[in-house]
Amino acid sequence: MPKVLSEEQVEQFHREGFLSPVPVLSPEEVERYRSHLEAFEAKYPDDRRKLKSKSHLLCPWVDEIARKSHLLDVYEDLIGPNILCYSMAFRIKEADGKTFAGWHQDGAYNPIKPILVIGGLALSDCTVEHGCLSVIPGSHKTGTLPHEDTGNPDSILSRGQYITKDFDESTAVNMELKAGEIGLFYSEIIHGSSVNTSDARRIIVLVEMMPTHVHARAHRDTGVLVRGVDEYNNVDIDPSPKEEFGAAELAAWQRATQKTGKNVFDGSPLPLTEVYGGTVPVVR
Repeated sequence: MPKVLSEEQVEQFHREGFLSPVPVLSPEEVERYRSHLEAFEAKYPDDRRKLKSKSHLLCPWVDEIARKSHLLDVYEDLIGPNILCYSMAFRIKEADGKTFAGWHQDGAYNPIKPILVIGGLALSDCTVEHGCLSVIPGSHKTGTLPHEDTGNPDSILSRGQYITKDFDESTAVNMELKAGEIGLFYSEIIHGSSVNTSDARRIIVLVEMMPTHVHARAHRDTGVLVRGVDEYNNVDIDPSPKEEFGAAELAAWQRATQKTGKNVFDGSPLPLTEVYGGTVPVVR
């Protein structure tokens, strides 16, 4: 029996490839974590882009989110009791009508098997006007479509990638969220998001979780054990942060993102960005 989700919700997730919305944070928790984020941005304006990958290694308050019991109960219902946090990745769209994500499948450029579940956790209301995520139901079962890297600086994606093959966009579902809710989806599902045309920031944390029995990667990757046990040793275990943006935390983040970058940019003609151990600056 599932812990917090219904059997129908679990069935829908695996059938359709997504489940949304699921409440996981209280209004008080949302306010506290958003305050932490804004304080970090004010204190480290030149380093705020680092929160786009594995931010749970830099900030104890992000690590705290990743270990929340109710949140992990949701993931356990979907992937089992032994859980690795792959990344906590902030995806922020300012109210400037510029930042977007073209239709893509994360599994095309970061194929974690058998499953990587991504959750867009909203720290602000996230409607169509704010540029919420949209998904194509069932597309996680149709295989990986061809993608093209663009390096577009206005894309929120690491490689500015988008799908080049036609598919039926008419079935798209908008995953609108209230602050504190999460929208969960398979990494293989076709998804994207439009620009933010509202007058408020859109703040989402991508909560990327995987079971410990994930297959070993072409390049050995990393994760943090947040629930259960790891009997497989297919990833390097990252340390949890003791202080925000300390020297040890930054060194751990650099080691981890460099390893992840080898997988994310494997086969791409583009150079590594600063978020993945490279030197190319990230604009969005």
